[in-house]
Parts: sequence; structure tokens; C-alpha cells
Amino acid sequence: MIILTAMFASCSQKETTLTLLETTDTHGRYDEFANDALIIKQLKAELGDRLILLDNGDDLQGTVFQYCSNQDPEHPNLTSEFLNYFPYDVACVGNHDIEAGRKVFDRVYSEAKVPVLAANVIDETTGEPYFTPYIILEREGYKIAMLGLLTPYVVTWVPERLRPGLRFEQLEAAAEKWVKTIQEKEHPDLMVGLFHSGFEPQMQNLPEDHPLGRENATKWVAENVPGFDIIFYGHDHRARAEKLTNINGEPVYVLNSGNRGVGLALAEVTFKKGKKPNISISLMATDDEQKDETFLALIQPYIDRAEAYRQREVATLPVSISSEDIFSGPCLWVDEIHRCQMETVEAEGIHADISMAAPLSSGKTIEAGMLKVSDFFTWYPFENSLAVMALTGKEVKAFLEYAYEMKDPIYNFDCAAGILYEVTDKNPMGERIHILSMADGTPFDMDKTYNVVMNSYRSMGGGNHLINGVGWAQEDIKNHVVWQSDRDLRSLFIDWAAKKGTLDSEPLNHWRIK
Repeated sequence: MIILTAMFASCSQKETTLTLLETTDTHGRYDEFANDALIIKQLKAELGDRLILLDNGDDLQGTVFQYCSNQDPEHPNLTSEFLNYFPYDVACVGNHDIEAGRKVFDRVYSEAKVPVLAANVIDETTGEPYFTPYIILEREGYKIAMLGLLTPYVVTWVPERLRPGLRFEQLEAAAEKWVKTIQEKEHPDLMVGLFHSGFEPQMQNLPEDHPLGRENATKWVAENVPGFDIIFYGHDHRARAEKLTNINGEPVYVLNSGNRGVGLALAEVTFKKGKKPNISISLMATDDEQKDETFLALIQPYIDRAEAYRQREVATLPVSISSEDIFSGPCLWVDEIHRCQMETVEAEGIHADISMAAPLSSGKTIEAGMLKVSDFFTWYPFENSLAVMALTGKEVKAFLEYAYEMKDPIYNFDCAAGILYEVTDKNPMGERIHILSMADGTPFDMDKTYNVVMNSYRSMGGGNHLINGVGWAQEDIKNHVVWQSDRDLRSLFIDWAAKKGTLDSEPLNHWRIK
């Protein structure tokens, strides 16, 4: 019997070529995915089970129609429809999928027929992975192991109320642990990583022994954790197909298809019994005009429902506004966010002394006239919530010094309301900000503690204003939280504007550049 089994296994392991294809970071842009869908469908028809289709997360946030679908319990979620359409073979969780909230991602992944991976997301009740850690796919007698991992920096961007009961472990340590487990238990013919973590750190400026490790850890893992043959990754939105070498001198192929359906990443793997797989990698542009009409028909009802929501009238904007005005000084684009933030928390019974806010998109303009819901998605594109933090006067100044230094990209350029201050542009960082007084003329005290309202991304360390600017340790930030909203800030912004009816025509003028 043992001899017959060995003979059968030998015969079944004929030479074969498999194609692994990745999409990542769609951010709900399925209206731009119809050409990709046609290419995938054609490859499926040609290759059958020899095509393995992978998605690397960040699907649940990014468009109005995905947002509307997340709030709609009457229809299947748009992302689960997307994953089931082809269908995908494997998916990994992204940080924006977690940010949609546990109620949303639990429903989406229960609707999806695809295995959803993330080995380092731990259920605090059981101590075990909350999602499937890895799977084994068998194709023509060969075993392909797929290990999913998510950047643990999700805890610095997403409030705990959206991820209750979940713990996020360091990606590097989890990779080492699970590769060893898979190799000992499964003996795969090909080891594939599916990581929602960028290629390498970008301006992270964190010690190497930081408990969260690296936000973007793919390159480090490829080079320092032997065992991987291929790593598909996402998160940093940068297309790449590159061959690296690990510490044992073995090749590791890393691929990222980019984002929002701009291309596909492919690895062709030829298996031959008794030999290492032969791997070739490439990126495929998908800007062809041909589209999958069946796919478009699937998503059209979601677009139609969202369009009805987008066209809802909210309030009147007396003058046109531009996000770029922030570089010249106070501007309505940001000052209306300040007014909304301060008045919203006051209505909740929390007094905010100071507000911090930045434009979240560059080069945007909203014309004067009747504002619709769609304008607020331009004005405030993310589903951040609202938070009030306790900062001393010295910490407020340090926050603003850092924000001015980091004003490019624009979404890091926070300005303040509630205080009067000047910025001396020619001075070095640390000597630019001169706070004159509170906005009502009372003295500003460097040693006093103030309630400062800001979005949840910033309040959790996003942009490093509280870490590199103020000097707090990441793990200590939560100790400064005074209050958090239960709703996303854009919804609060829309409600505030609707109640106001007509928005302001002049900025607050609480600061100026000298």
C-alpha cells in the first residue's frame, strides 16, 4: 500500500505552471475595475484552476457607494459581491477593512465565499487568530501555502471601539512563527505571503525594537525570514515586481499590483517533481478600454443607490473654497471643520479650548452654492471619528511646530483654532510658532492643560504629530484621551452643516504667517 501511494503521488506531480494574480487596495473603486474584471475572466477561462486569484485588502473604504453599502443591511455588501464574482481564491485583511468597523467586516467576510487571512489578528477571548491564519491550496499534486498578515499599525489609526476584542501582533514575529509552523506541519511545495504591509518604512523614525515593529515590513521579512518563495503585498499603493535575496542566499519574489485597479501583479510558477519551482514575475497594466459588462451590471445598483444619497442637498456655501488656501494662512476649508469640531463636542457637553485640523486632500475646490452630500466626501474623504485630547500649552506649541514642518503632504498641515498665533516662516522648527493668547483674549498658559479636539487618526498618533512632535510614546497616547465620538466625523459634519443651513463666508483668522 505504501508503494502504491508513493507511485500515485509521483504520477500526480506532473510538470505544471500556475499563475498567481494579485489585486490590492481597491478602496471600493469597483467602477474603475471593469477592465481588470474582463482580463481576470479571460485568464480564468484560459487557465481554469491553474489561475490562483488573490486580493490583498483595503476594499471597504474609499468611495461613496462602498460607504453606502457598508451602512445598508438590506443588500449583500459590494465588497463581498466583488470577491464572490470571479471568485477569488484567497483574500487578506487590510487596515481600512478593520476601520470600517467590526460589525461591517464581520458581515462582509461572512458573505464572502473566499478564505480571509490575517494570522496576527488575535481574538483576545480565545488567544487564537480571529481570521484564518493560512490555507493550503492543492493544484495538480502540488501544495501551495498562503499566509496572511496585516500591519499592526492599525491600532494607531483605528479606535478600539471599531475593533473590540482584537489584538494585533507584530508582523515580523508572526511571519517567523507561522512560516516555521507551516513548513513543519504542511511541507508545502510553494510558500506564499499575502501581506497588507508596505515594502519598507517611510519616514517612520521609530526604534527597531518598537513593540509594533515596522509598519511596512515586507522587504525586511523577505530578506530576514527564510521560507518564503513569493510575497504579494499591499498598503503602500506602489506597484512593484522585484527579486530579493534572503539571509540564506535564496531568491524571494515580491509583488504589489498598486491600487484602485490600475494594474495586476502576476507570478508564473512552474513546478517540476524534485526541483525548486521556477518563478517569473511581472506587472500588467489594465488601462484597456474593453470592460466586463456583466461586472458593471452587478455594481450598477450600488452606484445608483449611492448617487441618490450623494445628490441630497445639505446647506448653502456662500463663497467658493479651496484646500490650497491653507498655505497662505487661515482659510474657510479648514475653519469650517474647526467650527464643526468645537460646536459638535460642546453639544455633547465637552468643552474644547482648541481645535486642530488639516485639509485632507490637495488641489480641491468646492464652488459656492447649494452643497450636496457629495461635496462633503470631497471636503472630508475619510471616516475618521472625533476625539478630545488633553495637552499642555507647551505640547500644543510642539504639535503646531511639527505640523508646520510637515506641511507637505497637505494632510499633515494642521492649524489651530481657539488660540491666536503667528508663524515666522523663516525660522527653524521649534522657533516658528508664537502663541499670543486664547481666541477670546485671555492669556495662553504654557503649563496649563487644555482640551484639544482633533480627528481620531491624529488623536491615535497618525502623522506622528503626538509622537515625533509632542514627544509622547505610542502606548501612552490613550492616557490623554478625554472623549471620543461614536459616529464618523463626516456624518457629524453633514449634520452640523444641515442644521446651520448657511455656512460662513469668512475664516476665523486665528493665525497668520509673518
